[in-house]
Amino acid sequence: MTVGSRHQRAPGLPPPWPGDRYEVLCQRLAPFSGTRDQYHFAQFAMESARALEDAGLATRVAVIRLADDTVIYDPVGGVELPQEQW
Repeated sequence: MTVGSRHQRAPGLPPPWPGDRYEVLCQRLAPFSGTRDQYHFAQFAMESARALEDAGLATRVAVIRLADDTVIYDPVGGVELPQEQW
């Protein structure tokens, strides 16, 4: 079996994109399931979370820093860390 050319990478090379560092958790009303999206930059994670809230698509949205599992944004839980602590 051959691997497609778009999936080939020289052994030992790191991936060309940075790893994800933030996760946006979104809870929705039944029958819809929740979602978990990951982002490298906190700014994009926060923009996504606020857009979900503004659109009324979620009952609860939270942003978690994956390095230490710190919740940096959760309006239902009363958490919104200032930008310098993201």
